[in-house]
Order: sequence, then structure tokens, then C-alpha cells
Amino acid sequence: MRTAVYFSMALGVPIHVTKIRAGRRVPGLRPQHSATIKILGQICSAEVAGAEVGSTELSFSPGDVKTARGSFDLGTAASIPLVLQAVIPAVSLMGSQYEVELVGGTDVPWSPTSDYLERVVAPAMRAVGIAFSFRVERRGYYPNGGGRAIARIEPCERVERVQMPSKRAGGGRVCLASRCGRLPVSVAERQAKAAVSALRPLGVEVVKSEVSLEDSVSPGSSVLVSEDGDGCWLGGDSIGARGKPAEAVGKEAAENFLAAFATGARADAHLADMLGPVMCLSESPSSILVPFVTEHLRTSLSVAKQFTSADFGFEPRGDASLLSISPRAAK
Repeated sequence: MRTAVYFSMALGVPIHVTKIRAGRRVPGLRPQHSATIKILGQICSAEVAGAEVGSTELSFSPGDVKTARGSFDLGTAASIPLVLQAVIPAVSLMGSQYEVELVGGTDVPWSPTSDYLERVVAPAMRAVGIAFSFRVERRGYYPNGGGRAIARIEPCERVERVQMPSKRAGGGRVCLASRCGRLPVSVAERQAKAAVSALRPLGVEVVKSEVSLEDSVSPGSSVLVSEDGDGCWLGGDSIGARGKPAEAVGKEAAENFLAAFATGARADAHLADMLGPVMCLSESPSSILVPFVTEHLRTSLSVAKQFTSADFGFEPRGDASLLSISPRAAK
């Protein structure tokens, strides 16, 4: 749904979607989808019908971006990174510059962390032509949220191709960021120590570690392990929870990172979900090695194909998979 709406904005094409999440236990739009669609609609002055929670049918007709800034409160701990996954490419691909302030959850379950957005998504998107800056003013943890973050989105002149079909070369910088709010700083320190301990037996050394006590409304924590290398975007994160030891949070982040790192992939699976549809808008072929192919990626690429006629395919490459995208057909 998010992919369809941001393609609608980027290409100026009205859409009508039916049977939304029809096969799910709870069909229709969930609060996260509803909030994202309403925000996108406000940004581009769209005519929107059916954006309410529970709706199984949506009409979205985009207009123009008429302001340079917007502020939105998502309520409680709705995920800021998930909303920005749609807002950033939509606004940038429309050729607009926009600053958006969001209040909600910065680091919450079932969502990328804010550090992942800043340290993994941002450099990858910049490489394909979508530039944005992102900063967290206050952390927002589940269930109270209350976090505040600001993203400044730059206009995309053209979508650049990605050619990363081979396995990752050595020499990348593995970095770690461990945060906590309204908890003793020792929680963040224990998370970091556990992550390093889980990485070291496989020969992965952390060259930069950042541990911080954050301003937040409610208690919470997060860890990100990422690789900062030339032409390589990998990240693994984890969120703290009541009753979950700090050591378990750090170890989980390390294991999530290693799952992609061990395959030699150039982008982790979650990042591929975000990059794949955007690459369908390039005028040149793209290919990138990913750890595995998610159903979310297949679905998003199928949606993108309906807008662009770009074709895509997957090819096994050892423990990884090669995603290939052909240029969109001329219209």
C-alpha cells in the first residue's frame, strides 16, 4: 500500500485500490497505514477517500507539494521510521524539497530503528539519488511514544542505477550504536558489550562504538550493528522490552547483522525491500546481491511494475540472491 501511494505521488497517477489486506486476520488498513496515507495526502494536497483504519478500499489522487515544511503527530508509539519509508521517496521523487517533523515512536517493535534509518537507509538512498538528513530530537519508545524526529528531504533529479552483483569485499567498517532512555546507562553499555561478544567469534571487530543515554518520555532501548563500507549497506538492529535482558538485545542485533553479513550480500533484506521499488524508476539496469528475497520485496516490485513496466528477477548466488531490475519501458 505504501509503495502504491508513493508511486502515485512520484508519477502523478491517481490510484484506486480494493481488497486491501483482504487475506489478513484483521483486513483493511491498520493505524500505521492510515497515518502514512493521510500524511502523504496532506503533503501533496491529494484527494483521498477511504484512508480510515479498517478501510478495504482506497482512492488517492495526488496534487502538488505547496509548502516546504509539515509537522505531524502520529499518536502514541506509531513508527516514525515506517512512515518515513514512504514519505522520503515520495517527496524526493516528486522533485520537491521538504522538511517534515514527526512525533511518535522512534525505536519500536516491528519497525527499523531510527539509527538504521540514519546509518543504513540514508547512505543507500543517497547512492540512488534520494538524499535526506535525519535527526532524533527525543527518543520515543513503546508504548508511550512521544519521540520527536526531523527529516529534511532533497529533490531527486534522477534515479541512479545500482550495480552490485558480486559479493562484498573485505575492509568494511563495522559500527555499533547502543541507546537507552529513562534507564541506567549501564543498560546501553551491557547491550553493546553483548553485541561485541557475539560478533568477535566470527572475526567481526567493531571499529566504532557509540553508547548513549537518551532523552525520552518512557523507558526503552535499542542497538544497531552496521557496516560502513564502500558500496555496502548492512544493518542489524534490536529493540529492548520489559523483561528482556540487555544482553539478549545486544546479541539479537549482532545475530541479525551476521545473518546478512555471512552471505556476502551488499544490502540486507530489509533495505532491499526499500531500494527495490525505487530502482524500478532508473533508466538503466540495476542489480544487487541480497541475503534472501522477502515476500514484501516480491509484492512491492510487482506493484512497482504496474506503474513503470520495469521487469525484475531473482537468481540464487550461493547463500545469497541476486536481484536484477531492467529499465522501465518508454511511454
